[in-house]
Amino acid sequence: MLLTVFNSIWESGIFPPSWREATIVAIPKPGKDSSDPNNYRPIALTSCLCKTMERMVNNRLMWVLESKGLLASEQCGFRKNRSTADHLVRFDSYIRNAFAKKEHVLAIFFDLEKAYDTTWKHGILSDLYDLDFRGHLPTFIDGFLSHRLFQVRAGSTLSDTYEQEMGVPQGSILSPVLFSLKINNIVKSVLKGSEASLFVDDFALCIRAKFLPHAQRLMQLCVNSVQDWICNNGFKFSTSKTVCMHFCNQRNHFAEPTILLDKTPIKVVPE
Repeated sequence: MLLTVFNSIWESGIFPPSWREATIVAIPKPGKDSSDPNNYRPIALTSCLCKTMERMVNNRLMWVLESKGLLASEQCGFRKNRSTADHLVRFDSYIRNAFAKKEHVLAIFFDLEKAYDTTWKHGILSDLYDLDFRGHLPTFIDGFLSHRLFQVRAGSTLSDTYEQEMGVPQGSILSPVLFSLKINNIVKSVLKGSEASLFVDDFALCIRAKFLPHAQRLMQLCVNSVQDWICNNGFKFSTSKTVCMHFCNQRNHFAEPTILLDKTPIKVVPE
């Protein structure tokens, strides 16, 4: 009976309005000031029936993306047989090869500000179209993303109902893969000769060169290119949480590299 309902929704393109409603429960972050609203993690409670259908759609969508090689090879988040270990091994090898040639390595670890909450909904549908998805799937995802409503629950009290105008729904099965689709093309903005790593919304960029000023100049060009892509796709980097690291096995003292992100120097950290 449930499968008949799911097939009817899939074929008709009519998305149940109750599936778009979410109740937000705020969980305090450990060790943070509970009087500050920013120190709470919002957990969205959504329809279990919707999640069941999302899981079916998600499995089919991931199968197509993987079988046709539509996801960037640099993306390791929420993919089978991939993990952070893949990036760590690549990163370690990259630095060791640079050390063997007495080169400098500059790495920047970017932090996306409110990544899920600022994802451009129309951009997701546009990217699906560009990847040649047609028919019931984009119609279902359009219904899934449109006119979403939420209420915040504190104890037994519910807030007024608001519409979620931007972003992918928190706590949904489909949200990670839809976000991965939207950020997938960021690796195409990276300049040739650099190394990129992507784990859902965690993005890292590496450059190596014989001389530090040369590495710094190349990295600045890369950062400018990535920043342009970010601005054109509705995202924003956090200038306070984005950090830079300099790797070098030479004994000489080198001044800290100066890389600008949105006209603000990126903080250089030792670890």
